[in-house]
Amino acid sequence: MGRLSSVLVTGFGVLLLALLVLSVVGTVVGIALSIIAAVFAMIVTGVVLSVFVLAAVGLFSVLSHNAATDAERHPSHRSTSHTDPEARLRARYVDGELDEGEFERELERILGPDQRRDRPGMDLSSTRDSATDRRLRDR
Repeated sequence: MGRLSSVLVTGFGVLLLALLVLSVVGTVVGIALSIIAAVFAMIVTGVVLSVFVLAAVGLFSVLSHNAATDAERHPSHRSTSHTDPEARLRARYVDGELDEGEFERELERILGPDQRRDRPGMDLSSTRDSATDRRLRDR
């Protein structure tokens, strides 16, 4: 029985060693797979966040473009508050639709000669220069 017991002890030792090696290999493979899974999860998370950011930027762009288009279609209250004839006449003069003589004639027709002389800031050169400067700044 001496020989049989030594074969059994050797076989048991080999089996124990094999189980130990398999457990170490399994642990290493598990660690590697968990690292791969973590990297994959980070990539997927980054892609999903990128899609959300791009969607938000696109939505903001579309909404701001629609607001700009609406503003072009419907002039703001600031531009419609200057509907008095003098302001329209000044705008036509600044845009170059009227020359200086036409501007003066129309202004006298609208305001009358007495009112025109009494109004402050009616120097045509300053009107043209300041309005032209304002248009150049707006561009």
